[in-house]
Amino acid sequence: MPYRKTAVLVGLLFLSSTLTFALGSSLVGDYFSDPDSGEGGLLVGVLLEGYTAFAVAGIGVALFPVLKPHGRRLSAWYLILRCAECAAIVAVGCYFLASKNELTDYALLVYAFSGAGGLALSYLLLCAGLVARWLSVLGLVGYAVLLAGVGSDLLGLVDINSGAGVLFYVPGGLFEVLLPLLLIFKGFRPVVPAPDACGRGGRLASFSM
Repeated sequence: MPYRKTAVLVGLLFLSSTLTFALGSSLVGDYFSDPDSGEGGLLVGVLLEGYTAFAVAGIGVALFPVLKPHGRRLSAWYLILRCAECAAIVAVGCYFLASKNELTDYALLVYAFSGAGGLALSYLLLCAGLVARWLSVLGLVGYAVLLAGVGSDLLGLVDINSGAGVLFYVPGGLFEVLLPLLLIFKGFRPVVPAPDACGRGGRLASFSM
């Protein structure tokens, strides 16, 4: 199986980064809702989010040689977006530690990078045939819904962190659980890449459901 170790690494990074960002964000939120609770929670929360930052950058770096044969430009953009997401998380964490001030809706910036990068990844997976078609389509739908939620939240139409707004997370969250599990236990599908087919908008690779 091609890139078997890379598939396992990416799967583990996906799962761990999702978990650490959720835990880190919760601790950061708890600190700003009750600053008297002490700075230990803030520090741990920022460190957990810092792990997330480098994990998502690691995903982009690890996937680049896998995706590049199928679309050089789009795979490069995916790497750039993941590194930008990393930089945004690190910058926000440094701001929290230096100022002890809350930054409202900072997670929306992170989700914007994650959603844009996820669309690039899902499209590359779809047209290259590296995973099952239904999973790639789920990624496209999930990240598009996430970006729609981010836009709606910024416009004040909905709060994606409460009530019905959390539904914007569901399809993308499902993809980010199923994809890494598939990569860990099965790996990528063996395909013969058509040179830069995804980057040129060429035909989708032929593969079964």
